[in-house]
Amino acid sequence: MTPGSQPPLQDAPVPACTLAELGKQFLRLGCIGFGGPLAHVALLQQEIVQKRRWISPEQFLEGFTLAQVFPGPLSTQVAIYIGYRVRKIHGALITGCAFILPAFLLMVALTWMYFRFGMVPAVEGLFYGMTPAVLAMIALSGYSLSKTAAPDWSLRCIALASAVGVGFYSMNIILLFALAGLVTLVLHSPGNPSTSTWLAALPPIPLLAQLTWYFLKVGSLIFGGGMVIVPLLEQEVVNGLGWLTHREFLDGLALGQITPGPVVITAAFIGYKVAGFLGTLVATVAIFFPSFVFVFIGSAFMQRFERSLRIQAAFKGINAAAVGAVLGSCIPLSRVALTSAFPLLLFAAALIAMLRYETGFVKILAGSAMLGLASTWLGIG
Repeated sequence: MTPGSQPPLQDAPVPACTLAELGKQFLRLGCIGFGGPLAHVALLQQEIVQKRRWISPEQFLEGFTLAQVFPGPLSTQVAIYIGYRVRKIHGALITGCAFILPAFLLMVALTWMYFRFGMVPAVEGLFYGMTPAVLAMIALSGYSLSKTAAPDWSLRCIALASAVGVGFYSMNIILLFALAGLVTLVLHSPGNPSTSTWLAALPPIPLLAQLTWYFLKVGSLIFGGGMVIVPLLEQEVVNGLGWLTHREFLDGLALGQITPGPVVITAAFIGYKVAGFLGTLVATVAIFFPSFVFVFIGSAFMQRFERSLRIQAAFKGINAAAVGAVLGSCIPLSRVALTSAFPLLLFAAALIAMLRYETGFVKILAGSAMLGLASTWLGIG
C-alpha cells in the first residue's frame, strides 16, 4: 500500500437474513405498497432500515439516489438494490420479484374483471382516507433520513434548497443532484483522493415480440417516476399502435393506480388486451427487466466508487439533495391531499401515531382507509 493511499474497504457483513425471509417481507410490502413511489420508498425505509436494520441508512440513501438517477420505477429499483446489498444477485431477484408480484396478480384479476364485466372497482372512499396517512409517512421518512444525510450545516442547507426546488419550482432531479454533488465536492473535497388464456391458442410470435420490444424500451426510458409513463404510453398504444382506445387506456391507468406497487404495472393491462394472459406476463417482465439490469450495473459501480474519497464527498451532497427532494415532494402532494379539515386531521393523527407511539404503518393505513370510507358514506369532509 503506497503512502497516503486508502486501505481497501471491506464488504459490509451480510445481515442475519435468509432468502426466504427476504422474499416473505418484500411480498408483504408489495401487498401494502399503496400511495405512489415516494410512499413505497418511505415504507421500505421504515420496515427495512429502521425496524429490521438489514441495511444501514447510508446504504439505503445510496440505493435511493441510484434509483433516482437511472430510468425505471423508483420504488422497485430501491427494492432490488436492497436485495442486492443483503444477498447480492439472488437477493435482488427475490426482492424485486416479490415486491412486484402482488400488484401483478391483483392487476391480472382486475383486468380480467374489466374486460369480462366492463367495470372498475369503486374505492375512492378508501383512498380518501389512506392518502393523508401515506403523506404523513413520507414526511416522517424524509425527516428520519435527514439525520443521516444532513449532519452538518452545509448539507442541511443543500437539503433545504432541494426541498424548496422540488416543492415549489418542480426542479429537475438530475440537475439538482448534479449541483449538489458539485457543491459538496468543492466544500468537502479530500486532499488525497484515490479516484387470451393459457388454454387458448398462443398469440402470434411477431405480436409477442413487438410487445416485448416495446415494453423493454418503455422500461428503459421512465425517468422521473412512474407517472412519466402516461404520455409515453398514450402516444404509442392509443395513437400509434392502436392497441387500446382512449377509454380503455384511462381505465387501465386507474387500475394501475389502485393496485399496490408501481403504477407501471399498467403494462399488464395493455399486455392482456393485446395477447391475453401470455401478453400480460410478457409485458410485465419486459417493462421491469431494465430495472434489474440498471441496478446490477449501478450497484457494481457504486461499490467501486466507495473507495474514492472524491466520489464519497460528492455523494454527501447528492444524498442530502435526495432527502430534500423527499421532503419537498410533500408540498405539492399536500395541496392535493389535505384539501379540508378531515384529511388534515387524519394526517396529523397518523404523524403523531407513528412518531410518538411508533404505531406500525399497516395499522395506520387500514384505520385511515376505514375512516375515509366511512366519511364518504356519511358525507363528511
